[in-house]
Amino acid sequence: MSDATRSSVRGPSQLMLLVTVLIVAANLRPAITAVGPLIERIGDDTGLGPAALGLLGAIPAVGFGVVALFVAAAARRWGLERSIFFALLFLAAGTLLRSLPLGDFSLFAGTILLSAAIGVGNVLVPAVVKRDFPGRVPAVTGLYTAVLVGCAAVASGTAVPVAAAHGWELTLGASAILALISAGVWSTRLRRARRDASLATGPQLVTPEPPGGSMWRSAVAWQVTGYFALQSGIFYLMLTWFPAIQTSHGFSEASAGLWLGAYQAIGIAASLVVGAVMQRAADQRLTLLALAGIMLVGVLGMLLVPSAMPAWALIAGFASGGNLLVGLTLISMRARTSAEASRLSGMAQGVGYLLAAVGPLLAGTLFEVTDSWSPVLWITVAAILAMALVGSFAGRRVDVL
Repeated sequence: MSDATRSSVRGPSQLMLLVTVLIVAANLRPAITAVGPLIERIGDDTGLGPAALGLLGAIPAVGFGVVALFVAAAARRWGLERSIFFALLFLAAGTLLRSLPLGDFSLFAGTILLSAAIGVGNVLVPAVVKRDFPGRVPAVTGLYTAVLVGCAAVASGTAVPVAAAHGWELTLGASAILALISAGVWSTRLRRARRDASLATGPQLVTPEPPGGSMWRSAVAWQVTGYFALQSGIFYLMLTWFPAIQTSHGFSEASAGLWLGAYQAIGIAASLVVGAVMQRAADQRLTLLALAGIMLVGVLGMLLVPSAMPAWALIAGFASGGNLLVGLTLISMRARTSAEASRLSGMAQGVGYLLAAVGPLLAGTLFEVTDSWSPVLWITVAAILAMALVGSFAGRRVDVL
């Protein structure tokens, strides 16, 4: 069934498509955002040092990146619906494995497995949005990004009190329940996919790459990839180490976890506001530059006036949520079809997350050497400026191919 045919669906069916997209989005961060507030507690219990904990924080980005390079090809063979369904099952399995009392093995192996599963959803959800909502890409992306960051914020904000009552292992394993419920809801799409495949007379859900259409030779694809890498690197650095940055300035562990949750929760507002703006904008350059400026204010505030850390958490968190939305929206908007969106998503997230993985690892190592978070934050400032520069090119209204 073609994109045009799908976009003609209305009423309850279209609403159900949106609901299933949002429930997948709800699973794409909680399993990893619960780690940051507990990172020092995990280190105390396991004996892992800052560099090893930085590696633990980097694994999700590495997993996202490696998987993203191959997901588009797998989806062409198995279809978007089946690929996402099995990813949700693997997410539940990885989350449960990580929570088992098997020492460092279960902690790292479970993190690797769940990160790979989330990586599948990261890549394929933009392709689903492009296919099912071709005329409303920024608005729908804003909705699913709001759900994504909202659930991430809940996981961060509740991690410390839940761990205090039940232990960090059980806290990290709790999101497996959500993954299993979501797999059940998403399974309704499997029947729809089989019906659509039997009725289709044109290309299938994800078509093969046409000759001469390689994303790897597109300057626009590299601009989108560069922007995605920089915003992801900043996000995962803050996700892993922002609580530790706060505790180094005298904030309690519980307070630091709460403000990490707020850092992400404010992204809900950013997603809805920025999504609406992008839906009407001629191109995305002004939006990208404005978000970079807001992020710059937040990080410089952490450096220069750390006593006002809660304010900087909200300011930088708003920009971070907006940057994620922009990165995901650019993938769909620069592509002309869902097939192109799947391939661009694989490239941008594959290369982007692999480069972003350097952030938490570098930050942990640099802190271990200098015993200060200031060098880490100054590097973040440089990354924000680079993101603004790349975004001024990626934000133009041009097709990737």
